[in-house]
Amino acid sequence: MQGNKIIIEIAAFTPGSAIVAAAAGAKRIELCSGYAEGGLSPSAGTIVYVREKVNIPVFVMIRPRIGDFVYNDAEKEIILKDIEFCKEAGVDGIVTGALDASGAVDKNFVRRVVDTAGSLPVTFHRAFDLSCNLDQALQDLIDCGITRILTAGGKNSVTEGLDAIRSLVKSAGDRIIILPGGGIHAGNARQIVESTGLREIHCSGKELISSPMSQNPEISLTTTGEVSDFQWYESSTKKIKEIISQLIA
Repeated sequence: MQGNKIIIEIAAFTPGSAIVAAAAGAKRIELCSGYAEGGLSPSAGTIVYVREKVNIPVFVMIRPRIGDFVYNDAEKEIILKDIEFCKEAGVDGIVTGALDASGAVDKNFVRRVVDTAGSLPVTFHRAFDLSCNLDQALQDLIDCGITRILTAGGKNSVTEGLDAIRSLVKSAGDRIIILPGGGIHAGNARQIVESTGLREIHCSGKELISSPMSQNPEISLTTTGEVSDFQWYESSTKKIKEIISQLIA
């Protein structure tokens, strides 16, 4: 397997993670914030800084809040303004997604997103996996001009959704790129690529970081329960290189 021909996109949730991922051999960055919230829009300063510091394509997550993907008018305007900013900042692509209350693709708004992005490719993120009908959502996104779909096949992880991903790849043909993402690591990356025939994968290669800072034991600001206060995830050089080595072997 020629791993150098496989595009490994790394989800980076901090500026430092983006720099580490690029140095470790990633071929593209999905730049986000808010890992515990499932990925949110990074700050303007983060976008500009990362674009200046890394020499691989940077795709920016545009998601203005946690929760579902049914956006009101104000949130939609914010998404479009963030896309305009990203264009001015020289990023290489946009990652976003929007559904309507019925669980279908919000086609009218997604078309506005594509129009606003202009020449920038648009990835529809894993809101796709929450849609009520994956086959219909696939066709809707093709009709809207979306470039690629990030998906675990409507499941919690790519390994669970492999059958659906293979079906989506067959249906998509060369009309849209299917980008598998969700639970990909060094132990399964090769199997996923070989079983789908895809040439792009999305993963994080992350490790948990604990702060050395002393803190008041009487208070906790953490609300998610996944990690404690003063813990967060950063890209791991070791884990990313392990994924790459599996795809080259």
